[in-house]
Amino acid sequence: MPQNYKIVELPGRSKFSIATTDVDNPDNNPDGAKSPEWMIKIDALTNSAVDGFNDYSELFGWHGESSRFTTGDISNNLFTSATLKHSDLVVLIPNGGYAATLETNMNTGTPINALTIVRLGNIKATKVKIQQIDYTNCFIQSFQQQLDRIILRLTVTTKTNTIFVYDTLGTNQGQVVSTVDYSKNTAS
Repeated sequence: MPQNYKIVELPGRSKFSIATTDVDNPDNNPDGAKSPEWMIKIDALTNSAVDGFNDYSELFGWHGESSRFTTGDISNNLFTSATLKHSDLVVLIPNGGYAATLETNMNTGTPINALTIVRLGNIKATKVKIQQIDYTNCFIQSFQQQLDRIILRLTVTTKTNTIFVYDTLGTNQGQVVSTVDYSKNTAS
């Protein structure tokens, strides 16, 4: 069953909206239990009760934008001076025992070495990753608590986006990967 989403505006950020999981709409699941579609792992800080993803936490919403700024005034739009950029990564996570550590990391300028976002799906009644995005060397720019949620805004140094491909019978057909190092302006 597809997940329900809603667009919310973040307080203190004029005209900035983010897609979040819509916890206001009940699922058609009769027992009321549902598994998250999006999860996040932040260094060794996060944890959950989701089988196979115990070192992750639910991810309520996130936003990140990759871009390539080019100018045609030197050679052409694909000239090597074109800069690869990534917006601040914004994540909405539950408030947990890691909150004070994340705030301390922001206060001291300590980077998050590895941040992983996964999208889960059910293939043949098994929970599997259908997408994984790995970010490294992330610096927390802002830490905001809203009741039981935390909003983090981070800069990123590298990004690896992996899509796991399945056929119509649910057989894994491999993966497609995109990698960017924003500090070196390189991609593959």
